[in-house]
Amino acid sequence: MSSQGGKMKEHIVQCLDFAMGKLTKIWDDIGICQDQRKERAEVVLLHLKNLLEEMVKEEEGLKKNLLQNVETYGEELVTLHKELNIPSVEPKKTLTILQLEKDLRTRVDNLSKMKHERMKILKKLKETDQALCDALCTTPYYIPTGTVPSQEQIKTLEEHITTLTTEKERRATIFGTQKKSIVKMMEALDQLPSTDFERDIICEEDDTFLLSSENMKALKTLHEELEVRQQQNFSTANQLRERVTLLWDRLEVEGAERAKFLSEHAGFKPKTITALREEVTRLEELKLQNIQRFVEAMRREVETWWNKCYYSDEQRAKFKHYKNDNYSEELLEIHEKEVAKIKEYYEENKAMLDRVARREKLWEDMMEFERRAADPNRFTNRGGGLLKEEKDRKKLMKDLPKVEQELDEAIGQWEQENKKEFRLKGMRFMDYVTYQWEEYAKNKEMEKQNRHKRNAKIMEEEMHYGSKPTTPAKRRFLGTTPNKNTPNKQRRTELSIASSRTPNSTLGSRTPNRTRTGLRSRQADYTAGFRSPPMHIPGLKSPAPKNYTPKQLRPTPQRMTRKALTDRNETQNPFSQTTMAKEVNDVSVESTGSYKDFANGLNPKSRPNCRSSVVPSSQGVTHLL
Repeated sequence: MSSQGGKMKEHIVQCLDFAMGKLTKIWDDIGICQDQRKERAEVVLLHLKNLLEEMVKEEEGLKKNLLQNVETYGEELVTLHKELNIPSVEPKKTLTILQLEKDLRTRVDNLSKMKHERMKILKKLKETDQALCDALCTTPYYIPTGTVPSQEQIKTLEEHITTLTTEKERRATIFGTQKKSIVKMMEALDQLPSTDFERDIICEEDDTFLLSSENMKALKTLHEELEVRQQQNFSTANQLRERVTLLWDRLEVEGAERAKFLSEHAGFKPKTITALREEVTRLEELKLQNIQRFVEAMRREVETWWNKCYYSDEQRAKFKHYKNDNYSEELLEIHEKEVAKIKEYYEENKAMLDRVARREKLWEDMMEFERRAADPNRFTNRGGGLLKEEKDRKKLMKDLPKVEQELDEAIGQWEQENKKEFRLKGMRFMDYVTYQWEEYAKNKEMEKQNRHKRNAKIMEEEMHYGSKPTTPAKRRFLGTTPNKNTPNKQRRTELSIASSRTPNSTLGSRTPNRTRTGLRSRQADYTAGFRSPPMHIPGLKSPAPKNYTPKQLRPTPQRMTRKALTDRNETQNPFSQTTMAKEVNDVSVESTGSYKDFANGLNPKSRPNCRSSVVPSSQGVTHLL
């Protein structure tokens, strides 16, 4: 620094010497005297002195201004740091006044811009916050006026505005939804707005409604009141309609009259409820005039609900008024209370009873399959009916035990939860199921025994009277014209055909020691459909002369017996009793004459050409064919 000052001094001295030298030369050239030269030199010195003093003064002013700026900027910087809530930073001590002033000025400018931006954001946020608070009738977020918000305050204010915006949208949505609902409910209730608040909701625009907490609570209260009133009207209308329908059913009112009334009084408006009440009153008066019919209808309904709830005979017997013939209003009310009680029990256990009903449906389907299996006509059906029936039966037999097991588990859980037993017809569920299966097994065994008895009886009758022909009766009438032969002529024709056969051709191959087992096996062959028992040919005539006149035979007991047997076989079903066919007309034993006559009729001497399943042997022993 000192070296630079010395050089400057030398340079100034050189400049001064050069200037003074030039001035002296000029003065010499001009010829200025020594005194004037001295004065002029003093003037030059005075100018230099004033110039230097002025320059020093200017620099001192600059320094003073810089120092003053440093102080001012420092104060502003401190203030900005406080307002912006920013920690202050001390400047470096090595900085000159000019550098310090520049640094402080730059920092002040930056902080001033930040302050301006924050104030601008704050103004915009406060306007938004104020609008939301006015719509929601809430207090705005407080920031002291004239202060610069901190970054945290700006962020908190933005979150506050976001919350208010969300709340406003939520309330606006609720208001729009509830307004529509309120309008519909008021229309359904035939109600007009009666208060200023209701008019503000119904008549004014949505934007004008204040979404304050108080208004939203009042809106909710109004909506709930209308809902309760609407539900009450709806419930009342449904109850009245059920009552009207019940009275209609008991009074047997025509469907056209019902449809007309219901179409004219739909919904649940007050006027509809009034009309329903009037109809109930009218029907109640008619009910009193037809009290007996009503009681009987109620008894049918009681029995229906008993069946739905699987009441036992003991439970049904507890209702002693069921057989009371003293018809009165009190008796009807007692029956109505009984129906209400059973309905309540049904509703409490509806889920379980529905599952029981499903199991009962499967059981009934199984019984139906059993009945179908006993019908022989089902084998004549075509179209895969038997295959479908078998598939359905297998599916049912697979589902039924599964449903019973699931239902048993569900009932066990129900009994644990309700601390009481679940009974069907007075029995626990598995006892009831076991009872059904046991009854089913007993019935099957009884049917089997009856079938065996019936077959034994049929076999016994066939042993005594012979088996029936298995050829269908319709084969006798294949011709387009009926047979004009009289029964006697036809019988003589058959006898003539039988006489043309030799005994050995029909009886010689039969073993006389035929047993009952052989007879059963033969019946099984006939039943199986692969063979048919021997039969006569009713339509065939024997050759005879054209002018042949048959001799009129005298009616003997043997002929009468044969005639009775012939008529009996003709009137019966042509199938044998060993098959599944039934008799059309049964002929009693008395109608066939005495056994002596029957035995005489079987004498080969009297009937040499007649076939029978009972063949008298020469030793007097009867053999079975």
